[in-house]
Amino acid sequence: MKRLVLAPNWLGDCVMALPFLEAIKRDDPGRSTTVLCRPAHAPLFRLSPAVDRVVPAAPGLALFREARRLARERFDEAFVLPHSFRSAAAAYLTGARRRTGYAGEGRGFLLTDTPERPALTRHQLQDDDALLAAFGIAPNPDPPRIAPAPDALSRMERLLVAEQLRDPPTGTGPVLLAPGGAFGPTKRWPAERFAFLADALMDEGRRAAVLIGPGEVELGRRVAYRARHRIPVVGGDLDTGELAALLSLAVLLVGNDSGPAHLAAAVGTPVVEFFGPTDPGRTAASGAPVAVLDRYVFCSPCYLKTCPYGHECMEEISVEMAHAAARRLLRENGVS
Repeated sequence: MKRLVLAPNWLGDCVMALPFLEAIKRDDPGRSTTVLCRPAHAPLFRLSPAVDRVVPAAPGLALFREARRLARERFDEAFVLPHSFRSAAAAYLTGARRRTGYAGEGRGFLLTDTPERPALTRHQLQDDDALLAAFGIAPNPDPPRIAPAPDALSRMERLLVAEQLRDPPTGTGPVLLAPGGAFGPTKRWPAERFAFLADALMDEGRRAAVLIGPGEVELGRRVAYRARHRIPVVGGDLDTGELAALLSLAVLLVGNDSGPAHLAAAVGTPVVEFFGPTDPGRTAASGAPVAVLDRYVFCSPCYLKTCPYGHECMEEISVEMAHAAARRLLRENGVS
């Protein structure tokens, strides 16, 4: 018996899908689980003991070509975690005998099982519990957990040494500042404030670095340029497995509601997380100590990619607030 899981499209959503994968593996450990995902997320899923095989496929026509190729493997079941028509069409092309996902976007005819989608009032980690229930599978109450690969840890240790990001007296790693967010500019705390926060931390003798993702080189440069101290910019050339390793070596991540925050918590690193247009009750990182900073205004949460007003929800989170939250988490987790 073989199961196929079509993974979400964004890094944070992929991290939050890990407990789902563990639930279906616990239900039947002898049944193989294949994950079909974007190439960028393949290293992450390869770290999960609940996944037997990872098949990367680029979006668009490449996804459909891979789905047709997978049809030769005769999957018994397919879980469609993304809510798009395209993902349901890909599941249909695999020929999986049973295809389970939420209806919507006119895709119901492509699926064999369409449980009622729950109200979006609980944490996103619970969104796919109804898909499990359709198979009589108990949901997994545990937060996302991932263990980086030893070879990736070795490479990231060398990176810390090269960038002088190990504190010599204690050997502790750096505070990583993640100013990006693929969702759009409304999720992002102002870039210059990350620089001012880095200065405040480094004035205390801490090591800090700017963590960027694909397409965020200029953003990282802006943060580094505004700081008084020299701040290394790292991460732009890392895959998700290496990113998990780097985050596990940090003492703290400070960032927006985005993939790195979820991945940091999944490897056990404390997180200070900024929220404005989104709801921390739905998407706050879990699995490690997390300090949520939000200043909800009359329009929050709006879930808009661009703000029609003055972006007050993020502008009202001060550097002093972020610095205090960072110091508290560091102290509570034994980092003096």
